[in-house]
Amino acid sequence: MKKYQVTIFCETGKYKPVSTIVTATETDNRITLQKKGIQKICLSKCWDGKDLARYGYTKVKVREYDKEKIEAENKARYEALKEAKYASGEWKRPKKVEKKD
Repeated sequence: MKKYQVTIFCETGKYKPVSTIVTATETDNRITLQKKGIQKICLSKCWDGKDLARYGYTKVKVREYDKEKIEAENKARYEALKEAKYASGEWKRPKKVEKKD
C-alpha cells in the first residue's frame, strides 16, 4: 500500500488548491486515484460535482506521498531562499551570542 497526494486546483487561481492523502495499491491507475481523491475531498467539504464546477476546480494532480522527501525538498528550498535574502540585504544574519558561565 502506497500513499498518494491528490490535489485539485482552481483553473482561474481564484481559490486555493485543496488536497488529500489517498492510500492505494500499486495496481491502481491514475484515474482511479483521482476519483478516490475527489470523492474524499467532496465528502470532507460537503461538496458535489456542481460545487467543483462552480468553484472552477477542474485541474487534478496526483503524486506519490513520501513525507521525508517532501520535508527535505522544503528545507532545501527554504535554505536557498534564506541565502538569497541574506545576499540581497533584505534580511540580516543573526548575531551569534556567546554564553557566559
